[in-house]
Amino acid sequence: MSDFNCLAARLGAMRSRLLTRRAYEELIVLPDFPAILAALLNGPYGPAIEAAGEAEADPVKIEEGLRRDFSATLTKLLRMSGDEPRVWVEMLLAYWDLYNLKTILRGKQILLPPEEIVRSLIPTATYDEPALRELAKQPSLRAVVDLLLTWRSPHAAPLTEALRDYHEARDLYLLELALDRFYFRQPGRIDADGWILESERSTHQKSLRAFLGHLADKTNLMTALKMADERAVFLERGRFFLPGGTSFPYGDFVKVLEAGGLAEALLRVRATRFGPVLAGLGEPPPGLGTLAWVEKQLERATLRTAHRIHRTDPLGVGVVMAFLWDKIHELMNLRMIVRGRLVNLPEPTLLGLLTMEV
Repeated sequence: MSDFNCLAARLGAMRSRLLTRRAYEELIVLPDFPAILAALLNGPYGPAIEAAGEAEADPVKIEEGLRRDFSATLTKLLRMSGDEPRVWVEMLLAYWDLYNLKTILRGKQILLPPEEIVRSLIPTATYDEPALRELAKQPSLRAVVDLLLTWRSPHAAPLTEALRDYHEARDLYLLELALDRFYFRQPGRIDADGWILESERSTHQKSLRAFLGHLADKTNLMTALKMADERAVFLERGRFFLPGGTSFPYGDFVKVLEAGGLAEALLRVRATRFGPVLAGLGEPPPGLGTLAWVEKQLERATLRTAHRIHRTDPLGVGVVMAFLWDKIHELMNLRMIVRGRLVNLPEPTLLGLLTMEV
């Protein structure tokens, strides 16, 4: 039996612990925060939440417990992965390193307290909880990059180079672009022509190629929408476009970013392959901006893509991909439920904010 076959069998048991849509619906209709806490303590997350301590008095401790559970799950996943699966697991997790670093950089830019930044992060193999806390505590963007340099992080070099062109708030695009290009251009991922850098394309590589292509398309679309929303004008538009996508070519990217505002940009998206994803977008829930609502729909599309690849590659990288994305979004969903209940969000609104395959 191959390493992937063994891993797929073991992940079957771990998948059985993931929350179902019905479980989310049952959590959402609970009357108050103590009831949600009691339900979490009686479920798979109970030990991790109890270990965080004082959850009854501090919802932040619940979220810390949720992150601890994710870290324990990740440690277990890496431990039981053979040599080849571990490479793919780490490659997929590295995408969430971008999420963490972008979240920290945005938090520093708008002067969020470190604890508020940490609450939105996801521990990974590269940056565990202590490392994320230390990065979030840094006083500035420059200090974050300097700490990464001290740690000899692979993300330090692209961010250091991008900081040379950082002069004002909107230049955060440059830092985020540097991280994206670093991820997609590494050996074994996507080259300038959008192909996995291997002479022999296995089923695993084809699965990864399809998923990375979707992630590149999603990133390019969000970049174009943000630039259209801010009416940002950049002379070198091509530098903001990531290669490797499969369904959102450069021509569509330019048409969207050249729109006269976000509303027109969204109309232009309808003519692209992302049109069906954003069909019937509607108004965002109270307190959520249009761009954040669009990104939520794209996250759901990514989850559907991971599940579709899993169905075509059930004993390969597809099983790892689907499990990781399900587990990460479970962490995000539970955080959303805790926060939503604290501010008494209506049940339909809260359900609409969760990321599930629908």
